[in-house]
Amino acid sequence: MKNIFTTLFFLFSFTIIMLSAFALLSINSVEASAQDIATGFTPTTKPNDDVQLLYRNEREFGALIHSSGWGINYRRCKHITGYKKRVLELEMLGMRHPKQIKTEVSDVGGTKGYFYGKQFTVTVLRGGFGYHKIITGKSDRRGVELRLITLGGPCIAFAKPVYLEIEYEDKNPSGTVIERYDPSNPRHKPINEGGSINGRASYFHGLGQMNFFPGGFLKLGLSFEHSNLDDDIKLLETGIVIDGFYKTIPMMANTKNNQVYVNVYLNIMFGKKWF
Repeated sequence: MKNIFTTLFFLFSFTIIMLSAFALLSINSVEASAQDIATGFTPTTKPNDDVQLLYRNEREFGALIHSSGWGINYRRCKHITGYKKRVLELEMLGMRHPKQIKTEVSDVGGTKGYFYGKQFTVTVLRGGFGYHKIITGKSDRRGVELRLITLGGPCIAFAKPVYLEIEYEDKNPSGTVIERYDPSNPRHKPINEGGSINGRASYFHGLGQMNFFPGGFLKLGLSFEHSNLDDDIKLLETGIVIDGFYKTIPMMANTKNNQVYVNVYLNIMFGKKWF
């Protein structure tokens, strides 16, 4: 719990710092423009200066971290006005329980660490629809475009059962048997607690026993696009996402599990624009 609060505090603080910095930049830009108008100054354009064009379409790929894991996403955008875009997004990410703690089996060589009490490994797939609204555009190519993004749509959680390597010297010449984690089995405890867990089994065990939890999500974020090229996209985005599922996902045994997840995220994206 301490680790999750530390992560949330860090991401929240980073968001506030970024918003404050870009708010100051926007205010300075507006004040400079107002001063130019008041003094009668008219900006001139050299014949060789490039003109910023409005590209109607965008495609972006990115990676993100959030307060319960990490993921990847794809986004397709299209201008419907000069300052507003329609957005379609596909996102895949892992979801961790705030109380899961990795346990290492130090006295057994060649084993993988495991999360004691974890019953399911959860992966979430989101399909979102929403809008980008440009709050502050670029004054030049070295500037930053500030965007507000609102998204929502369906999501589904894929919960794969966790399998462990359990020590059974009398059943297998290698000394271990791969079993699905069962919190009621006395052998499915750490070795230092009288159990026989040797480590985590391969991720591919249990794929055929996948459970599905449909739901929906809402996302609110601010992105800062800072590419020097007109048809290029480089952006940093931060915000909050709420995922809700039709019933509680039993991710961990012997502890409270959640039906609604609230996460802060940080997203880095790259892409292209075209007409």
